[in-house]
Amino acid sequence: MKNLVLITAIVFSCGRAAAQTDSLYASQRALLFADSLLHSFHHNNLNAYTELSYPGVIQYYGGKRNFEEYIRRTRAVQNDVASERIKLVQLVNKTKEWQCVVQKTRTSIIDNRRAVITTYMVGQSTDAGRSWTFFDVAFNSVNNIAYIMPDIFTALTIPQREVMYETGATAGYN
Repeated sequence: MKNLVLITAIVFSCGRAAAQTDSLYASQRALLFADSLLHSFHHNNLNAYTELSYPGVIQYYGGKRNFEEYIRRTRAVQNDVASERIKLVQLVNKTKEWQCVVQKTRTSIIDNRRAVITTYMVGQSTDAGRSWTFFDVAFNSVNNIAYIMPDIFTALTIPQREVMYETGATAGYN
C-alpha cells in the first residue's frame, strides 16, 4: 500500500512539474514575442510588426495595407516613441492554445507633466506557446476586442488604459 501511495504521489508531482514547465515556457515565449512586436513598432519595421500582429486585427482594419497605414498614422501622432516595460499579467491555457495579457508601462510628458501610461496587449499562441501574435489594446477600444478576436478566452481580464500623473513632476525635471 505504501508503494502504491508513493508511486501515485510521484506520478502526480511529475504531471504538475510538466504543467509548470509548459507554463514557464509559454510565458517566456509570450514576453519574447511581445518585446519583438514593440521593438518593430519603435523601429518602424512594419513587416515585422504585421507578422507579429494577431490576424484578426489586420482583418479588422481591412487587410495588410490598411493596417500598415493605420500603424504609420499612429506612429505619426504619437509624440514620443519611448521604450516600454512589459510584464505578463495573465496566462491562460486550453489544450494547445495559450492566450495572455501583457501590461505595457511607459513614461511620457502630457501637458507639460510627467505621466505614467499603462496599456495592455492581448496575445495568442496556437502551437503550444512556441510562437505568439498580439494586438495592442492601446490602439483599439477594449469594447472592440470581441470583434478583433472572436475566439478570445472568457477567462482573460483586460483592464482599461490608465494615465497616472506623477505628483510634483513637470517636464524637464527628474
